[in-house]
Amino acid sequence: MTSLQFPPLWKAFDPEWYRQEYKTVLGDVISLPDADLKAWYEDQGAFSGHSPNRYFDEEWYRRNCSEALAEIAANRCRSGFEHYCRSGFKTQSPHYLFSERYYTSRSPDISLANLEKNGFANGYDHFLRSGDKEHRSGHLFFNPEVYIRNRPENPELAHLSPFIHLLHADKSMPDTVQLSSQFDPTWYRVTQPQAVQAVEYGYTPNLLYQFLADFTPDGF
Repeated sequence: MTSLQFPPLWKAFDPEWYRQEYKTVLGDVISLPDADLKAWYEDQGAFSGHSPNRYFDEEWYRRNCSEALAEIAANRCRSGFEHYCRSGFKTQSPHYLFSERYYTSRSPDISLANLEKNGFANGYDHFLRSGDKEHRSGHLFFNPEVYIRNRPENPELAHLSPFIHLLHADKSMPDTVQLSSQFDPTWYRVTQPQAVQAVEYGYTPNLLYQFLADFTPDGF
């Protein structure tokens, strides 16, 4: 089968992941059947800022795509994810460690023409299905070789490609594991106590996320 015969990984609602990710706020909703949970997400969770799966970061997208934020404010779409699925997927970045522009500009074989020819929805679709397995980088601050060298051993995740592996790991991992030569979490922790406080208070998932949110307000 070709990639054209599969929907992008970033487009599917993941009920199992969703239950685990939002278990502290779902209440009785957590026990809904998968189809009903998806309907609840589309009706309420999406507007509230929930992500539909581990591949798309709703909070990051809203912070970095002003067009999506304006569309939500004007009631023209219910979430950043809806905006991304409609049009944002062509140019916008859906995760703090993936940049559509960075990825598609680094290799001639990932041109828009080649992506369409080979059945990929966008660069992120190609990265998740193919590029990550080839140890390509989707962001300046994520080097797969550095990550593989520094990450702790976990036999249950060993079969996963680098970026997918990171998405299955604890969100705090970038606080202790260096993902590239561009960012040293140990140094940042010592020099930026306010960032540490933001993580401790739950305002942001980890130090690297906080750094990128401050450093690149309109997307990397």
